Amino acid sequence: FNMALPYIHVGAFTRSAGLYSALGKQSQLLNLKPVKKITFTFDPLSENGVVVRNLLNYFYLERVRETNLNCVLKTKIVSTRADPTVEVDLVDGKTLLYQAKHLQPLEVLHSFNALVSSQVKAEAASEDLPKGKLAKFQMKR
Repeated sequence: FNMALPYIHVGAFTRSAGLYSALGKQSQLLNLKPVKKITFTFDPLSENGVVVRNLLNYFYLERVRETNLNCVLKTKIVSTRADPTVEVDLVDGKTLLYQAKHLQPLEVLHSFNALVSSQVKAEAASEDLPKGKLAKFQMKR
């Protein structure tokens, strides 16, 4: 009669690759199709402005910009010690406002992908696949 408790594994089997890996994964998911305009506002002399400056790098990537060539990316530099913000105007008329004073770039990217980029995947899944010889040719690519 064995009184030992059974082994139960709780948690992940592998470790996370780290912050840079997580930022890379989130930046791969960025898609600007449902976005009309994004306005980045920050004070360059404020230490809180670093978050928005780092976000600019991800949104200005050529791969991300090519997802919607009509999307306007605007940067406002203010000197009034204003809190850093990212304002996202969507095509459907809604507006998202990230007040990035106490946020990290990973949090903003994750939220953006959950709220905006996920809309594109839902649209792509609802499209019909082409039929016939063209479909076989496209599948081989």
